[in-house]
Amino acid sequence: MTNDDPGYRLLHIAAFVAIFCLGVSAATIGPVLPFLAGDVDIALDTAGLLMTAFFIGSIGSSALVAFALHGRDTRVLCAVGLGAQLMGTLALGFAPTWPLVLASGLIIGIGDGFVVAGTHILIPATSDDVPSALNKLNIFFALGAIAGPVWAGAVLSTTGDREIVYAGICGLLLAALALMILADVSAHRAFAAPDEEFKPPSSATAWVMGGVLFLYVGAEFGLGTWVSTFARDTADAGVFGAALIAAGYWGALAAGRFVTAWYFRDGREPSLLLAGACAGGGIASLVLTFSSGNIALAAAAAFGAGFFFGPIWPTVTLGNAGGIAIPWLQGRVLVGAGATQGVGVTAVLCAVMFAIVTVFRARRPGARVVQVGDRLA
Repeated sequence: MTNDDPGYRLLHIAAFVAIFCLGVSAATIGPVLPFLAGDVDIALDTAGLLMTAFFIGSIGSSALVAFALHGRDTRVLCAVGLGAQLMGTLALGFAPTWPLVLASGLIIGIGDGFVVAGTHILIPATSDDVPSALNKLNIFFALGAIAGPVWAGAVLSTTGDREIVYAGICGLLLAALALMILADVSAHRAFAAPDEEFKPPSSATAWVMGGVLFLYVGAEFGLGTWVSTFARDTADAGVFGAALIAAGYWGALAAGRFVTAWYFRDGREPSLLLAGACAGGGIASLVLTFSSGNIALAAAAAFGAGFFFGPIWPTVTLGNAGGIAIPWLQGRVLVGAGATQGVGVTAVLCAVMFAIVTVFRARRPGARVVQVGDRLA
């Protein structure tokens, strides 16, 4: 069977809706964090540990699929992931205490890892045009990441209730889970594991790029998490306006990914694009730090940072580890030293990434950057 068969069509729709839900969930965290911190009576920077719990869960379940569950029914993996996301999101919306909030983030992350890994096996194995199908996954994640902050901003600016925000997301997850279950089982099969066991990358190039991507995931999710708080603290943006800036950031990131696809059509040099993206992201982040009081400049700089982050593709496990500590540490700086200094962390990360890539290009001019995995973000 191919992706033209009705059974696979419904399966693909379920996968795309699932990825859309992941985008909504991930991008909603930033606008919600100040309200969540107030609800459970914790400091705002402490609330940033929610991202740490999320990434620990996501990395753990992704690694479990890679090392132990590869070859299992991917439809079941996706359904399990959506179920975990649904339970964790419901708990996050109504959790009365900080430990329960943290546990909810961990469960959501576990579900995220299963869904991302499952869809990235399922879609290529059931598609005639694999690059186009994978690109659709990125599109649906981007659409979700744009819709999430808009939804959260609209609800929070009118009611201030995170319960309503997450109840809406639960509705989306329930729809995605129903589609995944209803997809014709007879049109789907488990895909056999490869002959060789999964092994971490062994080349120096892969590990260097993995180090860059470690920093990148922290920079991308760190800025995505805190940009709405920055806009509210420094530019007097309202709840909804700050959420729109967060949505624009994720939308610009998606636009950067589309430009990346165009760039590679003619076989252009990857490391040059990577260096330019790191430099551009650093400059945009630096402009953002000096945009205090100017909401238009802050929005433009946030969009610019997102656009330049687009070409820097994160990885499934190694790169995602950057999300465990960096967003939380950035929140600590933002709360302890000020919003401007907090966003300045992103500029510093971009500078370090640019330095690594520049040295790598100078010392190994003939080497090509390799992608050591794939991860939607």
